Amino acid sequence: MWRYWWLCFMLAGLLFATCTAHDENDNSDNDFDEKNVLDEEEKSEKFEYIPPPFQTPAIPGSPLLVDWFSNRNAIGRKWFISKGKKDNVEDSIAKFNGQWEIGTPSAVVIDNDFGLIVKTRARHHAIAAKFNRPFKFDGKPLVVQYEVKYEEGQECGGGYMKLLTEGIEVLEEFTDKTPYTILFGPDKCGAKSSILFIVRFRNPKNGTISEHHAKQPSKSVSTYFDDHKTHLYTLIVRPDETFTVLVDEIKIMSGSLITDLEPSITPPTVIDDPTDKKPENWDEREKIDDPDAKKPDDWDEHAPRKIEDANAVMPDDWLEEEEPLIPDSDATKPSDWDDSMDGEWEAPKIDNPKCKDRSGCGKWTRPMIDNPNYKGKWKSPRIANPNYKGKWKPKQIENPNYFEPHPYSQLQPITACGIELWTMSANIIFDNIYIGDDENAASSFAEQTFKIKRAQEAAYENASSPGQGILSKLVSATEERPWLWVIYILSILIPVIIIAVICFGRKSRPVTPDYKKTDESHPDDEVPDLVGDDDESTERSSQEPEAHDDNAKEKKRTPSGSPSRSRIEKEASSGEEITNGNNNSPKVRRIRQRKQD
Repeated sequence: MWRYWWLCFMLAGLLFATCTAHDENDNSDNDFDEKNVLDEEEKSEKFEYIPPPFQTPAIPGSPLLVDWFSNRNAIGRKWFISKGKKDNVEDSIAKFNGQWEIGTPSAVVIDNDFGLIVKTRARHHAIAAKFNRPFKFDGKPLVVQYEVKYEEGQECGGGYMKLLTEGIEVLEEFTDKTPYTILFGPDKCGAKSSILFIVRFRNPKNGTISEHHAKQPSKSVSTYFDDHKTHLYTLIVRPDETFTVLVDEIKIMSGSLITDLEPSITPPTVIDDPTDKKPENWDEREKIDDPDAKKPDDWDEHAPRKIEDANAVMPDDWLEEEEPLIPDSDATKPSDWDDSMDGEWEAPKIDNPKCKDRSGCGKWTRPMIDNPNYKGKWKSPRIANPNYKGKWKPKQIENPNYFEPHPYSQLQPITACGIELWTMSANIIFDNIYIGDDENAASSFAEQTFKIKRAQEAAYENASSPGQGILSKLVSATEERPWLWVIYILSILIPVIIIAVICFGRKSRPVTPDYKKTDESHPDDEVPDLVGDDDESTERSSQEPEAHDDNAKEKKRTPSGSPSRSRIEKEASSGEEITNGNNNSPKVRRIRQRKQD
């Protein structure tokens, strides 16, 4: 019985999912229905969303820089737009002439909530701000946290932030060549999406600068650029040489500054000797031509690869006087054909109908066949080089620039942050920037800003799209949790498998009479014909008491109700009621068989 209840439950669930999906399709299809083609006034009447006022967050701790852009006049006072130029680029695109603005997003979800907005596309943008104090990597973690929202999505462009190395004095001179210690944030171009974490490291031995990149996460990050939502990017670099990258407070990357950056910060202990040179007599050839080999006298290098088949003859039905292609006599010159512009018009050519079903038309030539005497250019056979010494490699020496890496404490101090990017999309919003040395403070700041904003974005979306069904919400949930697809698929497959097993797991068997050893009558039972057995009947009557005892014993042995021998004989003794002596029903056959036994 439980199977049927389970089946009903599964069918009800599938019916609900089907109806939900159907509603979703209806909502999508009805975008072009007349009832959904509303003017702006009707939409505004139905769209009811009142943005809550912006709540000023408490500044946690003593950050290096924190900004939620409440001051709309901060550009030129706190944030400085670059006036520099890119090197080795045409003047038309060399300037950092992209426009910045402190304003509100297109969809206002919180009243008076402002952000730093990239207003132009296909331009170079650069802007920077000073820290309250320099940050030295000498004991506390570095925390970088900020929001980015791509209102128009992103085709090609960045959204990363540079932490500028100590030494920059004039922020208006900030360009792509300005030294930085750490680069962090989102970047996309074409199909490649990434969250960058780059360390610019100075070798303490020789002073050379090298870049070291963190490995990209295994999961796709493309949704951060295309879903038109605000996302929070967080980088934590700790004194124990570890780093963590989070998006929307979910860890997507982590590792060690020593072992998980490419190339490794740790220099090799030995290197090639730059003064070592390969000897002039060093032979690296593993195989050489056999100097003793000679070309055979009968080797003809000039013999062609193909020759005419001398045995070929022209087929009897070949028409040499006919061309395989002839002008189409039915073609006419187009009315708009201008001989002075298009040249002399010629009718297009078609297959010659006279050549149909024939071997060919036109001039006949013998077919080409492989030349049996062809050998090609002679080459000397290759033999092992007796002077082979192997591949030459310079000798190894100790690396004079080797150092014991302690990356965190060896990073160069930072004094400012800058945003420098080229983008093919406008309306990129940066907001709620926190740079400091306290992980808890950064988390507290996110609680007061990002989490409230994301909640209001969801409320705004629900208000602007009231017809969004549960199926769309389930799909949206997979953007941040791709593993939910596994649960969704199993939720569909398991009920389908159970239903298939219940409904189709047993093969149907033909209905046949089940002749059990009972006295119950069956539809096909016939009265046995025992005419001529009167003597046996009389004999059985005289033995009735004994049969009665046997019957009692048989009942004890057969609690399932199977008949005893005495009962079978008793049935057979009623010969006076049997009229057909040729009865061959299964029951009669059993009785006769038992009598014989």
